[in-house]
Amino acid sequence: MCVVTFGETMLRLSPPGYQRITQAQQFEVFVAGTESNTAVVLAQLGVSVRWLSRLPDNPLGHLVAQRLRAFGVDVSGVSWDANGRLGLYFVEPGVTPRPTRVYYDRKNSCMSQWRKGEWDWHTILQGANLLHATGITPALSDTCREATREALQIAHEMGITVSFDLNYRSLLWTPQEARRVLETLLPFVHLLIVSPADARAVLDVQGEDAAIAQGVRQRYNLPLVATPLRDQQTATAGRRYSVIATPEGVRQSEGCPFEVIDPIGSGDAYDAGLLYGYLQGDLHLAMRCADALSALKHTVPGDVLCVTPEELQQMVQGALRGIVR
Repeated sequence: MCVVTFGETMLRLSPPGYQRITQAQQFEVFVAGTESNTAVVLAQLGVSVRWLSRLPDNPLGHLVAQRLRAFGVDVSGVSWDANGRLGLYFVEPGVTPRPTRVYYDRKNSCMSQWRKGEWDWHTILQGANLLHATGITPALSDTCREATREALQIAHEMGITVSFDLNYRSLLWTPQEARRVLETLLPFVHLLIVSPADARAVLDVQGEDAAIAQGVRQRYNLPLVATPLRDQQTATAGRRYSVIATPEGVRQSEGCPFEVIDPIGSGDAYDAGLLYGYLQGDLHLAMRCADALSALKHTVPGDVLCVTPEELQQMVQGALRGIVR
């Protein structure tokens, strides 16, 4: 199995504990990018993954590449920019009633300068089973929108499955802008991942959470639509479950409970689990892996989930509980 993905990866800076940024005298540093987070999880599960991006040819850019390479992600396709900058974002962790807040410093980053024709997709996608993209990349700039469309269109023409997480970011563009652009990409998509909130805000598909996937699938005539859902039982605990809509009907998973340490990156872990099962031709397994990995990511600080195939198997079987001695 081989997956190709692309997107922007940044450095995440967070004050330790639950300090506010104005209190901070030091920051914890994490490598963070939604597509690379998904790539890292897939690589740990034994999937061959190639990640493309544009990085500055300086210590910050090389830090990103080294971290991803250490997890087994192929970063040989990265473009290096001698004069570019790496995007940053700051996370101020919150606890009820104070929300977690994100502050971006990513304008004019290397990846936002990506242009159509920069990468030879016909060569890059040779031997690939799936191309994975998200709605964050086309939100970065007009040139990124054109380049994302090129990548998805070529993959579609080559008969390679395209998965796409809508992944709306309100700090990057408006719902109206996002819908106008993303609707031009959906004809190339085989598997769309979209939360109920994003479906309502961006695509204007309304209804109960469990009915959103089918509503989106029918409107855009997509083969598969997956929606990650959650029952938030308390501020620090809940249950993750999934709905997948297919032309034959709708499937819903049993779900997986979780407690919250750091929720950022849980959607990326969800994507990795879904793709892992999908690549094995088993939608039931895809939902169970997605639920399990998303739940597990809630318990791990930082954006990236560290996991082993054995741990995932134990979680899917419901055997990972208590203290493992």
